[in-house]
Amino acid sequence: AGELLDWIGHHCDIAHWGLDFDNSGPSEVEGSGELPPANAVWNTAPKYRFELKYPQGVKMTIAGGYSDIKDGVKWVGTEGWVWVDREGFDASNPAWKKGKYLPRELRKVKLYTSSNHQQNFLDCVKTRQSTVTPVEVGHHSAIPGHLCLISMLTGRKIRWDVKEEKIIGDDEASKLTTREYRAPWKMS
Repeated sequence: AGELLDWIGHHCDIAHWGLDFDNSGPSEVEGSGELPPANAVWNTAPKYRFELKYPQGVKMTIAGGYSDIKDGVKWVGTEGWVWVDREGFDASNPAWKKGKYLPRELRKVKLYTSSNHQQNFLDCVKTRQSTVTPVEVGHHSAIPGHLCLISMLTGRKIRWDVKEEKIIGDDEASKLTTREYRAPWKMS
């Protein structure tokens, strides 16, 4: 799935984190991508754009390969917008941009802070505390990318049961949530 699934874990986890959707996911995914010709050197979409629907009427756009879309995560709300990536942030309100980070007292949601993921992991192995990104969070952050890919490959909207983690009402699309196992391996 190329860039789509490569970057989904880096940006979607931030979006989910900021929206308190770490253990949730989208109920609908719809969009498209430009797949290269069958005889191309690569087989992944260099351009894609998807719209996702989440609880409480939240909508998310996942896109890549467009010059008008900056890599990262942008939240748009009633009081303005905030954009972040792994290097920094920008905001529509100049008061929010003082310093390298949004001042803690201005944050409505207080998030776990980690400046070094590798060190955080090693520290948590020693202390048995939860890492900045527990495995369940990583799983839920990757799901939207897989659903976007399935939507692109089937050419239609995907409806997702968040609790059961199953595609709703589309047997063909459901088959794309797994691959055939190599013998003698099987899912029990």
